[in-house]
Amino acid sequence: TKIALTGDSAGGNLALLLLSRLQQEGTTTPVGAVALSPVTDLALTGDTWSSRAEADPYFTRSQATDLVTAYVGSLDPKIPALSPLYGDLRSLPPIRVHVGNDEVLLDDTRRYVERAVESGVDASADVWESMTHGFLSGVGKLAAANEALEAIGAFLVDRLTVSE
Repeated sequence: TKIALTGDSAGGNLALLLLSRLQQEGTTTPVGAVALSPVTDLALTGDTWSSRAEADPYFTRSQATDLVTAYVGSLDPKIPALSPLYGDLRSLPPIRVHVGNDEVLLDDTRRYVERAVESGVDASADVWESMTHGFLSGVGKLAAANEALEAIGAFLVDRLTVSE
């Protein structure tokens, strides 16, 4: 049975964490993963939290800080079990990430994909110009959302039909 993981925003965080966990355990290895605007760094250290703050109406730093605190409590948000950016990315299957250029989470994608590539993973990011968080909910209305959905579908079909 072949599986691929997908997730959006906080779900992108969970999908990437699960991908790493499954790889480490060696029990089930997904054939790939797609993350949409994933939160990869719960420490919120990316520069785009400031540089894209005005452009992205969906998150404020204070709102995100409150959400992270409610989720992690007193734990260090940089532990790999919470923030995929800080995990061991070696030997992961192919990963595709989609993010808007106007998102506060843009650096979460950039830095995660850079680390994955440096670790030898077939990983890439599609950065969609002038798009904010949640732009994929505009499927049927936004050209970028339609194109992203087609790219995601093509990647998943390819990964799910690959010969082992």
